[in-house]
Amino acid sequence: MKSGIQENPEKAVPGGTEKELRQAHEELEQRVMERTAELVKVLKDLHEKEHMLLQQSRLAAMGEMISNIAHQWRQPLNSLGLNIQRLSLYHDHGKLSKEVLDQSVDVSMKLIQHMSQTIDDFRNFFKPDKEKLSFKASVVVANVIALITGSFNHNQITIDLECVDDPIIYGYQNEYSQVLLNILMNARDAFERCSHHNRRVLITTCLRKAKSVITICDNAGGIPADILEKVFDPYFTTKGPHGTGIGLFLAKNIIERGMHGRLTARNTGDGAEFAIEV
Repeated sequence: MKSGIQENPEKAVPGGTEKELRQAHEELEQRVMERTAELVKVLKDLHEKEHMLLQQSRLAAMGEMISNIAHQWRQPLNSLGLNIQRLSLYHDHGKLSKEVLDQSVDVSMKLIQHMSQTIDDFRNFFKPDKEKLSFKASVVVANVIALITGSFNHNQITIDLECVDDPIIYGYQNEYSQVLLNILMNARDAFERCSHHNRRVLITTCLRKAKSVITICDNAGGIPADILEKVFDPYFTTKGPHGTGIGLFLAKNIIERGMHGRLTARNTGDGAEFAIEV
């Protein structure tokens, strides 16, 4: 005799059937796959945008470098030209002795070696860092100052260096140098927008709580209060069509993401101060 109770083809479970649970599980898996695909696409887009920003920054930096090379070469080229003209004058007056010729050749070769070294310095400056290394703050600051001396002299800007301490920095030396260069170039440009005659930039190296700190302080009038918080934003610039607005944005990424440090900006009494802490 058959029972009056028939078995349900789907086994009953609390809250629904196995079929419903399986369907819900499959839908959940599908949603996870879709969201994962969306996240991968977003990350890929961010990576491509970051790569594009880096390329734009490098092109802008290379333009600055070419300008700096021109300034660095102007004086030795003038000296080289005068030295060659001097030979012609000595010859015309019958005074071109072996001693004068040797002296002129020696001076010319030193000038050419200096110009060649300038090219090497700039070329090494753009070599990508493959690994983190320890380097002295004084060395990296001296290298950057050597690259921009011609440009700053041309714009009548004095650079003062105060080494309270000479901390050891652990990180990417070339990228760190590029951050310093970017801040100094911004200071140079700031002087072009003000009428200050006694133009000065003070670079200080010191230790604070076992961390290296380099500050770059100018007397170019400071950053307007309404844009101070925006200076590290991507594509924000006060240089009009000539600015890319990515230099300080990438500088902050290099220091904070790449070297786990901190890059900040503030106004002082008569200018702006940037502090790099690593």
